[in-house]
Amino acid sequence: MSLGALALAALAARWSYSAFAVSFTAAERADAARAEARERQQATYVAAWPISERETFQKAIERGVVGAAVRNSSPMPIYNVEIIFRDEGAAWGAVRRLHIVPPSDEPQIIAGFDEEFSTGTPLPERINKDGSVKLVPSAEMRVEIRFADILGRRWRRDDNGVLDVAP
Repeated sequence: MSLGALALAALAARWSYSAFAVSFTAAERADAARAEARERQQATYVAAWPISERETFQKAIERGVVGAAVRNSSPMPIYNVEIIFRDEGAAWGAVRRLHIVPPSDEPQIIAGFDEEFSTGTPLPERINKDGSVKLVPSAEMRVEIRFADILGRRWRRDDNGVLDVAP
């Protein structure tokens, strides 16, 4: 009888340990999720999109300038900002770099770029007779933003609006 009680006690101790390990792991995951949410807090308030609002950006659109609207609705500035423009059909991309974007509820218009690059071969219908490549209007470009938050962490919001830690 005492041997059976000892075996039952050992089994109960093992179940108890397993339950403790599972609850400890769940608590660690919850702590990690809370820490990640705190780290992402400033980054969630930053967005960029191609210039497309006709009335507000009419002059930039008329000039054919490649541009984007950037909004930093967080209470702190963002740093080392890169706005990446892409026109996949033209196999074209460009980058605009800014040192700082201050907080504001209104979008800041960023026009032009610092460097451009090729991403491959343009579609045949996008090549003009003179050999130049026809780009889509600014409003149809894909826009990605990369930046550092106040703590120096690098973030990336892709052209679909998905926020992630930058590589």
